[in-house]
Amino acid sequence: MVDLESYVPMIDAILSASDPDQVTPKRIRKALQELFGVNLDSQRKVVNQIIVERFQEIQSRPRVLITQEELVKKDEELAHQLQQEDSGGKRKKTSKVKRRKTEKTGSNNNSLSSRNVMLAEPLSNFLGETSLPRTQVVKLVWDYIKKNDLQNPQDRREILCNKEMEPIFGKKMTMFSMNKILSKFLYNPDEVTKTQVKKDSPTDIDRLESDTPSGASSN
Repeated sequence: MVDLESYVPMIDAILSASDPDQVTPKRIRKALQELFGVNLDSQRKVVNQIIVERFQEIQSRPRVLITQEELVKKDEELAHQLQQEDSGGKRKKTSKVKRRKTEKTGSNNNSLSSRNVMLAEPLSNFLGETSLPRTQVVKLVWDYIKKNDLQNPQDRREILCNKEMEPIFGKKMTMFSMNKILSKFLYNPDEVTKTQVKKDSPTDIDRLESDTPSGASSN
């Protein structure tokens, strides 16, 4: 019989690189079968349980959050660096530029991992905080779920929400949909500030109203 624990490092790697809103145990199990050339159908339930446990563990860890735009920008920078390395005469100069960019990227990653987001109601009421790092929000929700034993014993992927959680998550959700639901209640402080400035500025309001097509709502 296959030692399923030997697949844990690969499961972790796949989960870490996957969108938590899109990943499912079935997709990861199929990926394992293709990668290792094995058939796990007879052990499907056990494999799914391992995947769920690893997902839960990874989601509870603080990690760097990066936007799609930042990922695209980093890809472009890497492509530019590789192109310069292929051009021969600029090899030494490229090395220095690459080192500076790497250091800068590291500092950006640190700020992304510790950046606070604003919590909207009812999430702020539920956690008793108005501003937290997103990773901490996820961790606190998971801690609450574990403490109150809210995972469906028949299907650990499913969370059976109590009255305190229902205003945010509804009566039940899956562990894979939690991040998507939370995102509806999390806001970047800079965006909130900019929006408030626009609301409070008479000149901006007048301009917006004048730009509103006839027959359309100014809201």
